[in-house]
Order: sequence, then structure tokens, then C-alpha cells
Amino acid sequence: MITSRNVKELTAFVVFLGVTHYAYYKIQNNPNLVHPNQRAELFYVRWLKEAFPALKKYGIQEVPKPEH
Repeated sequence: MITSRNVKELTAFVVFLGVTHYAYYKIQNNPNLVHPNQRAELFYVRWLKEAFPALKKYGIQEVPKPEH
């Protein structure tokens, strides 16, 4: 059963994830903190982009690494 407490806890969790996601990408997109060649996606964003190819155009564009 869903209680008021469950809704509050879930809301707090979603807000926490949203804030950490925003902060991570704010840091990643600051060239004074992270060099553009060193940028990386969060693991769940990378998974979403692989699962849904239409999302690949959003976020940090990964350059394919040359195979040796």
C-alpha cells in the first residue's frame, strides 16, 4: 500500500537524483574543470542511449575510439 511517507521518500529520492544529475553535467560541461576530451556520461545515461538510439544526439557526444 502506498502511504504518504512512501510518496515523500520517493519524492526525496527523485529530487536527490535530479540534483546530482544536474550537478554532474554542470561540472562536465565546464571547460575550466573538465577538458572537453575527458568528458564522460553517467552510466545510466550511457545505458539509456544504447537502449534508445534516438537519445544519442543529446548530452555529451562520445567520439568512437580507434581500434588497434
